[in-house]
Amino acid sequence: MTTTIYIRARDPDNGRRLVDELLESGFDPARLHVYGRRLPTDLPVAATHWRSTPVAILPGAVAGAVLLPALIALAVPSGMPALLLVAVLGAAGGGLWSLARQRRRQRPLQAQRQALSDGEMLIAADVEQGQIGDMEARIAGRHPEMLVLGADAGGSPPFP
Repeated sequence: MTTTIYIRARDPDNGRRLVDELLESGFDPARLHVYGRRLPTDLPVAATHWRSTPVAILPGAVAGAVLLPALIALAVPSGMPALLLVAVLGAAGGGLWSLARQRRRQRPLQAQRQALSDGEMLIAADVEQGQIGDMEARIAGRHPEMLVLGADAGGSPPFP
């Protein structure tokens, strides 16, 4: 059984070095996932770009503003003011859909939202239950520039 541990890299290049080191030591790339606003190029593991609220809204808003009026124009010939209203409604609906979709994907990482927005990188590693302590100790010892957050993306509390 595996547990996901989270490691925060203040500098994405340091995060890239940690990912490379984990892979060189035999860690399965399918068990690593990286999140960040500025991700290093050519990462050999799955990566998800962190998007701020305005950027998360934009794709759906543009699609809704273009597609909904086009569909209405094809179905019902009407005047330009009606199509403008439909475009605004389409943009609003598409933007809300896009935002909701993005937030669902990023929900487990909300505790690190500010760090990710600031350009830091979050590495999620699926580690076998019995190896979590060793992995966390190895990363903390070899990479003091990393924050080992543990199994909670918000960071484990310092005291039980």
